[in-house]
Amino acid sequence: MKTARAILALFLTLASLGAAAQIVPSPRFDELERRLQIRPEQKDQFDMAVGATKRALLAVGLSLMDMKQRLAEELMKPRPDFSRLFDNADKVFEQHEPLFREAGREWKSLYAQLDDRQIETVKRFLLDNLGELGAAPFLEDKARPKPKALPKDSDREWI
Repeated sequence: MKTARAILALFLTLASLGAAAQIVPSPRFDELERRLQIRPEQKDQFDMAVGATKRALLAVGLSLMDMKQRLAEELMKPRPDFSRLFDNADKVFEQHEPLFREAGREWKSLYAQLDDRQIETVKRFLLDNLGELGAAPFLEDKARPKPKALPKDSDREWI
């Protein structure tokens, strides 16, 4: 039984390494810089935005590696307690939220210096490399129109 558990732990550890590499991508910011044709006055802010983004992604990657280690340790126990792992999963991303907010502020400062073509290039790059959810903190917030509410005395029902 212990041999089967050790093999399962090894398999899950190897699988989680591949998953961690997929979860925290490493965008090629040098390629983005080349495509943007950054002007000298934009270079410092671009470097600050990229540095803040790399710090945030690195922090999440390290946390995922820690979670992987705890998973392997838990699987080696005769009676693994998976609730311990899942209890802390949300905290991993919450603790790194300030890093993502900082990176978002740096990207927004860069957007103020870029022309429209450059902004679209950055947004497309971030979406392609980080996905919609991963790129969300780094994209400009557009004011979304609020849905129109029905009048209080309306007889219509929502379908």
